[in-house]
Amino acid sequence: MMGAARQDMRTNEDRPAGPVALAGIRVDRPGVDRLAARGLICAAARDEALALMEPPRRWGLWAGRLMGTVGAALVLSGIVYFFAFNWNEIPPLAKLGAIAALIAAACLGVLVPGLERRAFEPAAAAAVMLVGVFLAVEGQIYQTGADAWTLFAAWAGLTLAFALLACSAATWAVWIAVAAVTVVTWWDQTQPDAAFHTGSNLSLMALFAIALGAREALAARGFAWPAARWTRFYLALPALAAATQLAFFLIEEGGGFGPAEWGALALIALTLAAMGALYRYVIPDVVLLAAVTLAGCAIADFALFRLLANGNGRVHMGTFFAMGLATLALFAAAVAWLRAVSRRMEARP
Repeated sequence: MMGAARQDMRTNEDRPAGPVALAGIRVDRPGVDRLAARGLICAAARDEALALMEPPRRWGLWAGRLMGTVGAALVLSGIVYFFAFNWNEIPPLAKLGAIAALIAAACLGVLVPGLERRAFEPAAAAAVMLVGVFLAVEGQIYQTGADAWTLFAAWAGLTLAFALLACSAATWAVWIAVAAVTVVTWWDQTQPDAAFHTGSNLSLMALFAIALGAREALAARGFAWPAARWTRFYLALPALAAATQLAFFLIEEGGGFGPAEWGALALIALTLAAMGALYRYVIPDVVLLAAVTLAGCAIADFALFRLLANGNGRVHMGTFFAMGLATLALFAAAVAWLRAVSRRMEARP
């Protein structure tokens, strides 16, 4: 009897102190999918719940956002082409003054109180873009012979504080793109050709990996502006592309691998493993996990091909046959593993 009383006390302790408000329970698509995967709701109930959360007219919201983004991009492109087409007819001060006025208008648009997010973000991104246009026009008027990377470095440096204060995903997307171009042009114009591929790709991996880590940390702390899912892909996919390209380049060179080459390959493997563990266990995301798996399979497949070819210029027919079988087996195993992982993610509490 005493044991039953203790059990009742433990059960009562586990229960919430007061009634649970249904409005306070978050309902989203992954939660509904998990309930359906466990058999707690039928397929019809799942479809009805998804129809309530994602009504058919939701495409209008996405279409409106897409049209707004495309419209802002077209307006900025029109400004650039206007100055390019009428370059000789416009006085120098008028060129700089007009662009400065547009920058001021974009900044004032950001400062307008009560401005909707859909209008605020294009205005902030336009301000960053117009700073680059201003620097490019100034460089054409007062030519100094400086390398192109200095323009992008000045662009990124002058807009860094604005991007920090704007707290806008679109603004940060523009700034990171400018920083990436700065890195590539610096390696291209100041470093020897032998170090370009390794140095530029390692630098891009570091840039996008740091930005991705900051994005995930801010999203985990509850910041709304970097939490949009597209920002994760915007940062993760270039990092994977740089790692894959560098691995292909190192494997293609082959032969005289030194400590630097082996260190670069180890860093690539560590990056892929870290991203795979992050999006498998910490922040489950099967789409990005699939992208990481695809990059790893592509690198392993290319390395196997170079091993079978043995560095020869001519490759025998048997090598292609063996590579076909190996490729099918490798990617079939990857797909099977991803499907199993996806099912476990759906059933994860």
